[in-house]
Amino acid sequence: MHPTGKSPPVENALNGSKELTFEDVKNELYNRHHPSLTSLDIEVHAKTIHKIRTLKKKHDVVMLGHNYMEPLVFGLSEKEEQGDSLGLSMFAAKTEAPYLIFNGVPFMAETAKILSPDKTVLVADKTAGCSLADNFGAEDVRKLKELYPGAPVMIYVNSYADAKAESDICCTSANAAHIAKTMPGDTIIFVPDIFFAQNLEEELKGEKNVVYPGKDNTARGAVCEVHERFTLSDLLAIRESFEIPKGHSKRKLYAHWECRPNVLKEADFYGSTSQIMKDIAARVADDQLERAFVASECELTSNLAQEFPKVEFWTACSVRCSHMAKVRLDKIANILEAIDSGEDLNEYEVTLDPEVINKARLPIERMLEASV
Repeated sequence: MHPTGKSPPVENALNGSKELTFEDVKNELYNRHHPSLTSLDIEVHAKTIHKIRTLKKKHDVVMLGHNYMEPLVFGLSEKEEQGDSLGLSMFAAKTEAPYLIFNGVPFMAETAKILSPDKTVLVADKTAGCSLADNFGAEDVRKLKELYPGAPVMIYVNSYADAKAESDICCTSANAAHIAKTMPGDTIIFVPDIFFAQNLEEELKGEKNVVYPGKDNTARGAVCEVHERFTLSDLLAIRESFEIPKGHSKRKLYAHWECRPNVLKEADFYGSTSQIMKDIAARVADDQLERAFVASECELTSNLAQEFPKVEFWTACSVRCSHMAKVRLDKIANILEAIDSGEDLNEYEVTLDPEVINKARLPIERMLEASV
């Protein structure tokens, strides 16, 4: 509750057309009734959030919020500015905004730059990496191409532009199986996620031979440092501790494609972040979900709890992406203050060689065409 008493209702105060006041911002934050948002959080950060929202509007900034952002950062973005990395980049490409601030990690911002080469793309912290993207590059793609000549390379969107530029087609966790089936021949090379590749191999059994780093070769691959932490024993313990028995009609355990194969087999539902969110939304609409656990980045669960307050979400908040956590309110405010004062944006701007942009754009465009 607001310290002065019950807050007056503020309808979409942060996104409305009227001038934002500090009190508007505080009232809206209190009215969220977010289960993980304390009064201390609001009182400490409201001033910074007010500054961010004011400058965002003043300079017509599109602020893209990835699903894994902590709630106060995620809430800076309007509904259409929230989502997964590729969806956000595609949305940004359709806007006229001169500045794109991507509240996520740099490989995501690179995709936005590839699709919007004439726009200024900014990130709060260029040192925020990704265990998948950081450990796999263009040279690793070339090595696999030499080992399996003629096999098309399908690269996960969680990769840097130089690796995409060496690949034939891109995919997301939501469309990987579909994209793989559209590829010519019986064999595809999938990079860089080893667990995802193993899960895809199982999904496509009898249809495609999936080659990936470490499968009968010494090529380097990678795994997600967040999703690899979930084990089968963890999920079995979660079922027992949180009373989510397998087969329960209204209690579900979800897992992301990037988890280990035996984790996916134990889950009640597995898929991409967007697929998990859509399944939860559909079950909520049908009054068929009362409790859930999502084996993924814990801030995803925090944001789901905000969106679906009637569902009891259990979470493992020791499982966080250290890279995503680098995107903080104060750093986002610094970007906007630099824009406002006309300062050099080099500290935040994501740039790519035009040749890399042109080459990396092709596999993304092929994916979009194959997804229609």
